[in-house]
Amino acid sequence: MRGSPPFSSISIFDAMDRETSPLVFLFTAIVMLGALLSSSVMLPHERYYRFQAHDNVTTRKADWIYERLHFDETPVDVALIGTSRMAGGLSGPQIERAYCEATGRRIHVANFAIPVTGRNMHYVIAKEAARQKAPALIVVELNDVESRRPHPGFIILANAEDVLSAPLILNLNYFSDLIRLPGRQFQLFIEKVLNRPKIRQSFDKEDYAGPNLDLTEIMFAIDGRIKSRRITHSREHMEFLREKRAAKIHRTFFLPGPLKFAEYRFARIYLNKIERVGAAHGGDVEYAYMPAYGEPAAPVDMLAEIRLQTPSFDLGADIATDHEFWLDATHLNADGAAEASKRFTEQLVASGKFFSREGACK
Repeated sequence: MRGSPPFSSISIFDAMDRETSPLVFLFTAIVMLGALLSSSVMLPHERYYRFQAHDNVTTRKADWIYERLHFDETPVDVALIGTSRMAGGLSGPQIERAYCEATGRRIHVANFAIPVTGRNMHYVIAKEAARQKAPALIVVELNDVESRRPHPGFIILANAEDVLSAPLILNLNYFSDLIRLPGRQFQLFIEKVLNRPKIRQSFDKEDYAGPNLDLTEIMFAIDGRIKSRRITHSREHMEFLREKRAAKIHRTFFLPGPLKFAEYRFARIYLNKIERVGAAHGGDVEYAYMPAYGEPAAPVDMLAEIRLQTPSFDLGADIATDHEFWLDATHLNADGAAEASKRFTEQLVASGKFFSREGACK
């Protein structure tokens, strides 16, 4: 019989070229993607390696978060969840000392805030903290502008099921995260097989930064450089930075009237998830306003749109307008962080709630 064998690669692809409709091709692609996702999710990997894989180009913190939660027996009474504003704006050790002086009780504060905005990342970290340490209080950062964007590092730290179940509507990273998930899973699987993670094979106490990683006075870069936060600027320079930031915000696109209800849908979903996971592990979830320079209070209309009341911890007011407290337009310097930490503790004590589980302090 002449011609190609009936099941040769030539005859198969010729048939596909002649007969496959776009709809069939799309269906086949979806099935193949589903199969790839399903198989990749099943690949085993070391979660510690996954947290080592995340960095912010210049800085790294996720590996310490995992170490603090999984390898350090020190409890966590108060967990701080937010962005770099909170990471460099609140000092755990200072809050612990001031709380001890005011109440006579020991408290353990862990600052799990991580650079870049994205409520999905806040949920990932809050869930990890709640499940491992069950903090009595989870404090979530609020800003003067609520970010609608997902965190770019979510695909690195999130469990596979969190990636698959992420909200689809107005989630700009949903499909890109979905496409990247199999590659992430396979890479982590190979790292486990070869025992070659990004940083270290196993937890090492000598490399551990301890239970209180405090970034309010200095910042550590991946390349080994240390940057001081004891920097101040003139009022003129801070006003220039404020105006520059305001102009950028003014150019931001917001949904038109009929669609405005969905503006902060993404943020609301994850804030609700944080509140539920905190409650499920016996903790309270409260909010702390971390201002930008020149923004002394959280906008009332924004709070209404994300369905929140006035934050329990208000660290704005005159902190936001004192140019000597600022490193740049959105981050406090060392003096600003000291003042914010002081006021946070005062408001924590004034709440009348005791979050310590270890009794009297020394």
